[in-house]
Amino acid sequence: MDDRELIKAMLTDADKRAFERNIPVSTAFLSMDEQNIYFGLSQMFKSGLHFLDGGHEDPDRAAAFFLPDYADRGFETAEAIKGVRVTPLNERFAEELSHRDYLGALMNLGIERDTIGDILTGEKECYIFALSSIAEVIVNELSRVRHTSVACEIADRESVNIKPKFEELSVNVASERVDAVIAAVYKISRQRAAQLIDADHVVISGRQSVNSAKNLKERDRVFVRGFGKFIYGGVNGSSRRGRLYVDIRKFA
Repeated sequence: MDDRELIKAMLTDADKRAFERNIPVSTAFLSMDEQNIYFGLSQMFKSGLHFLDGGHEDPDRAAAFFLPDYADRGFETAEAIKGVRVTPLNERFAEELSHRDYLGALMNLGIERDTIGDILTGEKECYIFALSSIAEVIVNELSRVRHTSVACEIADRESVNIKPKFEELSVNVASERVDAVIAAVYKISRQRAAQLIDADHVVISGRQSVNSAKNLKERDRVFVRGFGKFIYGGVNGSSRRGRLYVDIRKFA
């Protein structure tokens, strides 16, 4: 059984347990590719409520939740996923730490990757989203990232004040087709953009794109594996030749 089949089996089993036992069930964190599998199966799920949540707005990694009708969504996600705030013990001697530094420190603790969600880094602090049981491990055991001594504490998702950084762009395209916009944003050919879509490397607002001719809608979030992600802002004007100027918020 390959990796995709294993993820399908895991998601199907989680949904079955939630439905048959009438209990809340959630999974470990899913990558973007694994989330595509979730969306491909979503019409078949039987549980009363099912969705993805990563502990904060617009996550790259998210857990799948399967809930009975009586369950409270906010309570279940807060119970399953915790945010851990990491700060240097002494800001004066703190290094500039990257996503890779924090992830490496977690892996050195023997923590499995699928128990960790997104890692949001700021200038002097970091928020790590993790399954609740692992969040406690991080708080108790993570004391150093590279050469910087750190302190960890559980944080409410409302307290997360690190926001993603964007590059604001206005790009010139022939149409709002997804292949045309991707080609313009990442400066590749329309043919290459279409190949990425055909290879299932493009996700639009959480759902895999299977059609290069699909028109993007304002506020669509587009993820292109190997390139990055952006938010489509819609048309802001046109040229004399009929080409369109569209707004893009590209994640830095």
